[in-house]
Amino acid sequence: MIDKADIEHRDRVLRAYFEGRDWDGNNEHALKRKLVMNSPELLPDYAFIIDDEWEAEQNRGEQGKGDLIFTNGEGCFAVVEVKWIDLERTGKQVRTRRNEKRQNVTAQAERYRNVLATKLGSNFHVEGYYFTSDDETQVFKI
Repeated sequence: MIDKADIEHRDRVLRAYFEGRDWDGNNEHALKRKLVMNSPELLPDYAFIIDDEWEAEQNRGEQGKGDLIFTNGEGCFAVVEVKWIDLERTGKQVRTRRNEKRQNVTAQAERYRNVLATKLGSNFHVEGYYFTSDDETQVFKI
């Protein structure tokens, strides 16, 4: 398990990374950045960010990567999946794609929550959340 000093160090490093990377043109990264920079308001129960783009299975990136992990530093964790959804384009295919992304982000959040809960064991509490461009003012719990 991660000790308090390591949690604080990870938080400082990841916040500095996101704060300094405001030039990235990737919409999903910009959304992740917004979540991290506003996490005290959006995820007030989880003060520390401790991981970004974490592998569901170590050294097996093809099994998927979770987006973000936050913690309160006392054994509670929040797995957050972030998905940028194009809300401007129109058309049947675009609507279908938006709905697929909404369904996928919920399923991913649940999957990665379960993965982390299994890794950590029953002594820890893990919750799953998602954050999308549908509503950038709220993180949704699954």
